[in-house]
Amino acid sequence: MTEQGEDHRSGKQDGARARTLRRALWGAGIAVAATAAMIAVTLPRGASAHGGSTTADATAPAARPGQDGTGTTAVTENAAPQGPQTGIGPLTKAEVDRARSLALRHAPRGLRTADGTQGAEYLDTDLVDAPDATAGTPRRVEVLSYDYGHDRLVKQTVNLATGTVERTDTATGVQPPPSGDETRRAAALLIKDPLGRALRTDFTAATRGQTLTSPDQLRLRGMSFNAGEQSAPAGLDKCGTHRCVRLFTQVRNGPWIDTTDFVIDLSDHTVGRID
Repeated sequence: MTEQGEDHRSGKQDGARARTLRRALWGAGIAVAATAAMIAVTLPRGASAHGGSTTADATAPAARPGQDGTGTTAVTENAAPQGPQTGIGPLTKAEVDRARSLALRHAPRGLRTADGTQGAEYLDTDLVDAPDATAGTPRRVEVLSYDYGHDRLVKQTVNLATGTVERTDTATGVQPPPSGDETRRAAALLIKDPLGRALRTDFTAATRGQTLTSPDQLRLRGMSFNAGEQSAPAGLDKCGTHRCVRLFTQVRNGPWIDTTDFVIDLSDHTVGRID
């Protein structure tokens, strides 16, 4: 799901992009597409998280939910419109909730969330592609989750008509874009880490003395990071196998702060830096 407040037209467009990206990732078994989609983002001139200037156009309008500050879509979750839907129409919130509940109930044993509790970390839900689907076709959806206990992506195919999970697939080394919850968790780790000192300093400068203590004080976008696709120091060589995230960070109603040099490993709760 996109951030609250996003209009339905944008949500449908972003959902289509997310669906295309997700299936490309699963089919290829890599995260090249996710990296390519996000790496093109250019932060405003002056953005910094290294003790430099944070005077990047603070008067510019904030990025619309579902987009980064340059207008490039940075989808992490798929929108679920409200209201009744049938056949091949978009999933409703009730359908998403039911699919998630069924997937959780029938999930493989031993799955773990990012904070170590039982159950997989939910990522996304979407309709299964069915080229021959009609208004009377049973609603079948894919529920994507991440199992931090085994560092693997879990895809469950749920039949909403029968209330059953028809199939469960798992894959390692597949890293779709992080969910909103994962993005906020990554930001929380960076804020508390010694490497987050520059972010905290720049936030204080941008807000004329406020202290950064929570991801809720920032506007965030996340991208997955895979060490197999780009150079990285030894401390980040597990990224790709581990669930790693880079962040695009903006002070709410304020300037961007460049945090893209930092990589947060959600699997082992560490923060590294790309020099």
